[in-house]
Amino acid sequence: MNEQNSVIIINNVTKNFPVGGGFFSALKNIDLTLNEGEFTGLVGPSGSGKTTLLNIIGGLDSATEGDVSVLGYSMDETTHNERATVRRKHMGFIFQSYNLLPVYTVFENVELPLILN
Repeated sequence: MNEQNSVIIINNVTKNFPVGGGFFSALKNIDLTLNEGEFTGLVGPSGSGKTTLLNIIGGLDSATEGDVSVLGYSMDETTHNERATVRRKHMGFIFQSYNLLPVYTVFENVELPLILN
């Protein structure tokens, strides 16, 4: 497929976390292109960077280096509100810790982003 069918483009992405006097590289020079209509699984052992990569794609975290484009939006060049709009309109996230609002039922938690749209 060509780049115009690409919905996610990741170029040379690295993510470092400070540890002590140095850093830990959760992602090193990642390149990935996901095209419209593809079904892709992200698998690997615990601590291999899967969640870090998903958080960067979703604009919840930023890469230390590299470029991430989602639906033509450069995630590094968008505001917090623009990233939230992209997530709300075009992505679905199920977090490991669920992040449900405790005052709402499960149905209301699922319904809330639909109402905001």
